[in-house]
Amino acid sequence: MTDTNILPTESVLPVEPVSPAGKPAGEVAGEPWRVSLLAAVVLAIAYYGGVGWFLTIAGLLIMIFLHELGHYMAARRSGMKVTEFFLFFGPKIWSFRRGETEYGIKLLPLGAYVRIIGMSNLDTDVTPEDEPRTYRQQSYPKRLLVASAGSLMHFLQAIVLFFIAFSILGVDGGGGLGERLGAPPPPVIVGSVSEGSGAAAAGVLEGDLVVSIAGTPVESFSDVGPLVVARAGETVAVEVERNGESLTLNATLGRREEDSSMGFLGIGNADVPAAKVRVNPIEGAVQAVELTALGMKETATSLVGFFAHDLGDFGRSVAQGSSVQGSDANSANSANSANSGDAGSSRAPRSGDEKRLMSLPGIARIGASLVDEGLGDFLVFFALINISLGVLNLLPMLPLDGGHVVIATYERIRSTKGRHYMADVSRLIPLTYAVIMFFLIIGMSAIYLDVRDPIGLG
Repeated sequence: MTDTNILPTESVLPVEPVSPAGKPAGEVAGEPWRVSLLAAVVLAIAYYGGVGWFLTIAGLLIMIFLHELGHYMAARRSGMKVTEFFLFFGPKIWSFRRGETEYGIKLLPLGAYVRIIGMSNLDTDVTPEDEPRTYRQQSYPKRLLVASAGSLMHFLQAIVLFFIAFSILGVDGGGGLGERLGAPPPPVIVGSVSEGSGAAAAGVLEGDLVVSIAGTPVESFSDVGPLVVARAGETVAVEVERNGESLTLNATLGRREEDSSMGFLGIGNADVPAAKVRVNPIEGAVQAVELTALGMKETATSLVGFFAHDLGDFGRSVAQGSSVQGSDANSANSANSANSGDAGSSRAPRSGDEKRLMSLPGIARIGASLVDEGLGDFLVFFALINISLGVLNLLPMLPLDGGHVVIATYERIRSTKGRHYMADVSRLIPLTYAVIMFFLIIGMSAIYLDVRDPIGLG
């Protein structure tokens, strides 16, 4: 997670005028062994983790860098003084200075930061000549832009990644995304037949292509459920294609164990790889913008739901070392099962289909595995991660970017009759540390779950 001034008090620290070795910070700071260590880590990841892990970690680094670049560009454009732009935290590995800003890399890969002078009333180490260029002295629109620029950069990344995936690389045509992009549904091929079911008695075999049920054409497996669920006990015609020959089989529908009023055919869908789908650039751009907006809305809704009623389920998952589902998730799964047409006939549910947070190791593992599926699907995954981080960073609390947005808005409301009101951020320090501790606990718990009970791809 990245943020401009991770703590409200961070910008109090002065900029280091020289490197630890005594070299002028205006040129290059950093010992050669630190640079060598960084290069060795990168090469080790590439060698042992493979292309997937290397691309995923590179993607995460680029994502973090662009977040901070958004803050940096907005601050410079607004006339603010930026003294540092660093990737990572901790001991300095390497840096250089251009003008009034020091750029570099530090040791601990826990985020990144841009240091802007005068973020709040706590920043007392600002010279009188620099005061007009502080964040706190700028107009409300400029402060709002700088505070939200990191999230805006995430949303822009999502749009660009979606566009490249949809219009240049192509994505998997299966599922809701493929359907949204106009991909034809995969053929309904029988992958399994339940023993003792109506389908088995009628002679339906694995590998059969289902053409119609009860005279109604079947275009996707989602069509099966509605055609059988209301016909419990009835005998229906099931038209299949087998070895190029059309067959009509009469199947007497059974009843579901959980609800005897619901019909049960007893077939499962085969895992048929979907073809790649690609759309023209105009359609790709429209879909990229629409999906980014939809993702922002759904992420915000999910975050509200997590804090409102899913936090307890998450805590129980951590305590048990595996995912648990709340009542809402169970209801949703039951509804999906009824709509699909066959209990126990579809692919097994993934670990993590329920509402669950994903840690950086989880993101890296899934991203690495998606590289094998295709770069388009990999970019879609990263677009979704960008949307999630963009919305998360706008939560209205320090040290997140949304906390700075709230403070700027509060100061604007309190500023009247030409008098600039400045909030006392020191009052928020206890709450800020509580928020940091909360997210650290949530983050470590998510890492534990991702190691103990990994989220699968299905």
